[in-house]
Amino acid sequence: MKKILSVMLIALMLLPCFAAFASSAESTLPFELVPPAYVSAAWLEENDSPTTAAISYSLSNEMTEFFKKAEQAHADDGFETFMSQYGYDDIYMTTQVDWAVDDVNDSVSGWHCNEYWNADYGFGYDSEYRIRVGEWDGVDLWIGNATDTVNKHWVTRGVSEYGFNGDPESQTPGLKDQLRPDQYTYSDGELHIDYTKHTVYYRMRFVVTVSRDTDEGTQFEYFYSDWSNTASVGKGANAYEPLTKADLDAPVISGLRMTDQTFNDNPVVAFTLTVPDKLAENATKVAAAGGTIYIETYARVKGDSEWTHMQNTDHTVKAGEMECALLHLVNDERPVISADTLIELRCRYFCTQPEKDDIYSDYSDIITFGTDDISQHGSPATETTGEGEKDSCPICHFCPQPLGLCIFIWLIIIIAVIVIIIVIIASAKKNKKKKK
Repeated sequence: MKKILSVMLIALMLLPCFAAFASSAESTLPFELVPPAYVSAAWLEENDSPTTAAISYSLSNEMTEFFKKAEQAHADDGFETFMSQYGYDDIYMTTQVDWAVDDVNDSVSGWHCNEYWNADYGFGYDSEYRIRVGEWDGVDLWIGNATDTVNKHWVTRGVSEYGFNGDPESQTPGLKDQLRPDQYTYSDGELHIDYTKHTVYYRMRFVVTVSRDTDEGTQFEYFYSDWSNTASVGKGANAYEPLTKADLDAPVISGLRMTDQTFNDNPVVAFTLTVPDKLAENATKVAAAGGTIYIETYARVKGDSEWTHMQNTDHTVKAGEMECALLHLVNDERPVISADTLIELRCRYFCTQPEKDDIYSDYSDIITFGTDDISQHGSPATETTGEGEKDSCPICHFCPQPLGLCIFIWLIIIIAVIVIIIVIIASAKKNKKKKK
């Protein structure tokens, strides 16, 4: 810990040499800075530490679409040109996660955000570059992928001895200073909170950082969203209600087009996914509980009767353009998909939840080039996955289900048959010996 702090201190001492921090709002952001939406929290029940919680949240469609464009600009080596239209050189977004125990307005264990959460001297530091926030104060958390609608953090994760005691000399708060004595126990280096007696609350906000390279160094400008809704774990938290099929509406897709990209010498199509508020909210709740909502894409060449599960495609829920490689439409009769092949495409949502059966939404409308839909919820054609295999196995989700059974069930049957044969042979040998 001392070594890590020393490295951090050296970095902070060097910081003024190349960065000048600005706090005035001189820029205009390329999207509306709204708070994280549908924030949900779930206690991980000592899977990581006795107090760790998973906190999930949604980004707006406008945010994810912008960062998708920025990501594509990076890939095309055109990021500098892309950013120049906004008047700065770089942009990124992080989150801050505040926490409280039992009473958010309590002077000790209530919300912990203060002036040191701002980035005037670096997130969490004062003008003398001393750490002024505790280990549980999430002042600068990186978003996993800002192109995805739903992201997640693990928060309130354990505590080091230094983090528990703090440092009175540098005025760094310890966790013991941010909780009331009756709210926790601390022994053998572990802090415990009895979640049957106490409630931990969380709230979040986005921080957008934009930068400009000048003759005086890199200048930064910071924008803070409002705080999100409050989520909680423990005594006062609402229990998670698993989703059912009725909670998953069919995907809304449109704008199928052929791109100029290829994958294994076969073309790639793109389409637009619309992410409604209901889906974003449900996906966030599922993520906090340890599950996921994916999108499955199925395609076929116009005139074919069978649908093929397109496994080389975007499957994470995100607003905006999704890409789908057509590799799995290749077969013996059709070794290559040409760029002028007429493609039909449809999607459905696939939801996994801890200790629950997987659920699927209805299929979307079928879309093809030049039209947004052909018919409601597709056609009665047989679904296939991969290169003509049947739909995903409901047990292992990847085998081709030979003769309609999961390959693992076949293995169990084969093993059982082998055991029976061995028993019969052993019994026959034993009887033969008795006769002798």
